[in-house]
Amino acid sequence: MKNRFFICFIIFVFFLSASGICEAANTTVPDGTLVKLRLENSLSSKVSKKGDMVKFSVVKAVKIGSNVAIDKGAFAQAQVTDVRGPGKFGKNARIKMKFLFVVDKKGKHIPVKLGEESAKINKQEGYAIGASAGGFLLLGPIGLVGGIFVKGKDVEIPEGTELFVEVGS
Repeated sequence: MKNRFFICFIIFVFFLSASGICEAANTTVPDGTLVKLRLENSLSSKVSKKGDMVKFSVVKAVKIGSNVAIDKGAFAQAQVTDVRGPGKFGKNARIKMKFLFVVDKKGKHIPVKLGEESAKINKQEGYAIGASAGGFLLLGPIGLVGGIFVKGKDVEIPEGTELFVEVGS
């Protein structure tokens, strides 16, 4: 009887390990791992406020070796840390966010951030929006006075916007 139980137990463990369930439970996501996210709701400098929570979803599953550590569609969250409306001299509005976490396959919150590597890839892929600080040099002294009357634009970030973040706090 004990032998039969032992054999059944060994077969059960074999099937679990063959299906990757045991390995997936032990898979950790290393710092620096890139995760591609999609914005679930649009953002606007007219409406967004400091402290607002922003929902993202994972675009592509993250694998560590042959195991999926973060599922496609997994929940990720950021928080709005600053909103500035449009200003004089054509200065556009801005929305700053702090990325908080992505939920892994086990339901654990994995901290994510916009780090050097993810910012570089976002720029290469055209996901990041940048602005030139040297614009006033082109206007000259008369342009600077006239710039007082030139108002910048509000920022609209549409639902579905994609970008990369990286694991790490």
